[in-house]
Amino acid sequence: MELIRELHDSFNEDSQLIIFCDNKILYDQAQNNYCFAINDLNTINHDSPYLCIAKNQEKQIYILDVAQGDQILGLFMDPKDISFIDLRQLLGLISSENFQLLSRASILRTWKRNTQFCSLCGNKNIFNEKESAYDCNCNKIPKYPSISPCIITLIYDEDKILLGRSNFFPQNMFSTLAGFIEAGENAEQALIREVKEEVNVEVSDIHYHSSQSWPFPSQLMLGYTCKYVSGNIVLNDLELEEARWFDIGDLPIIPPVSSISGQLIRSYIEDRSKL
Repeated sequence: MELIRELHDSFNEDSQLIIFCDNKILYDQAQNNYCFAINDLNTINHDSPYLCIAKNQEKQIYILDVAQGDQILGLFMDPKDISFIDLRQLLGLISSENFQLLSRASILRTWKRNTQFCSLCGNKNIFNEKESAYDCNCNKIPKYPSISPCIITLIYDEDKILLGRSNFFPQNMFSTLAGFIEAGENAEQALIREVKEEVNVEVSDIHYHSSQSWPFPSQLMLGYTCKYVSGNIVLNDLELEEARWFDIGDLPIIPPVSSISGQLIRSYIEDRSKL
């Protein structure tokens, strides 16, 4: 799949749509499908230009925002398995590759919606085709899609791992700890600070694992593992609802493997099993 970022005046006939409404995405549960053919939805009324985000075997994939989700559902012959759902609900239902595409779609949709006007003069921004970005005649500085870098880390102590949960998690689900990188910090400094702020423990032996685009709303998650050194868990009430140590053989519900948190946990368990 080729990733692109272009504005088009019209759709190609064999194009596909990723459709959003109120921050939710249109999903066909029966077909496990989130890309819909233009020809099936050619009666949609919407404004141009259209944001094209990728090409898949010469088929262009567009983002479409709609105000009335019911009008879209009414275009399908049998819409009982088709609905608008939160993107988080697709974690575990689709592959990591497909989640990456939806992540891109969501982040670029947010960028397009939030970059309509110049923050300096208030005039409408213009899409710069050469830069694939918005700019304004008052400064000609391209406004590229922005992402916020974050760390996410698995804290381990031999066969135990420290996991936490926020109040919006599903019941009995725990995950690795995460937080934003502050201005002037490197990723390792942010990790040490976030862990201390959230659970009051000291860590060492910080090792990079992998990264993941995270569209809630526009993050890049940098995944690490780190070793517990000292400290008892003390929660920052603004960050977590609960945090505790778990034996890797007796874990609660953890995030799916399509998420970087799920990958960090499963990778550590696999590594320990080889010892």
